[in-house]
Amino acid sequence: YYNLLAFNPMIKAAGFIGAVYGDADRLAMVSPKDIAVAIAHELVKTENTRQTRYVGSDDRTCNEVASVIGLAIGKPDLKWLTLPKEDVRNNLIKNGLSEEYADKLVELSEAIHTGKLREDYDLHVPELGKVKLEEYAEEFAQIFNAK
Repeated sequence: YYNLLAFNPMIKAAGFIGAVYGDADRLAMVSPKDIAVAIAHELVKTENTRQTRYVGSDDRTCNEVASVIGLAIGKPDLKWLTLPKEDVRNNLIKNGLSEEYADKLVELSEAIHTGKLREDYDLHVPELGKVKLEEYAEEFAQIFNAK
């Protein structure tokens, strides 16, 4: 969930969330609280200790994320727009990122947009944890309104 905080300046300046991914693209999100529960479980396991385990708290579209966050911060019409990757890359560089780092962020974002990043996750969807987006949105709103 905490990665969503990076959008605070954009929401405040532009009034929307925008990235190479957005709209109906799906985001698997996780709370550190749910990660801690999963880690505690893994620490006491004695079998299958070499297996990969996904941990998730919620799985929503970007539109759903924007709606929940928007309600929490008093901007019920908040949208999450899918932006052209060239525009995103140029803006990242304009704001001080190196070309290499900007390229890697765009590549990661494009993998979210195409679904490539979550191909294996979708084959092994975990039982979701207890912290849902609505609960995190309250914390997001406190941070958003504090700055």
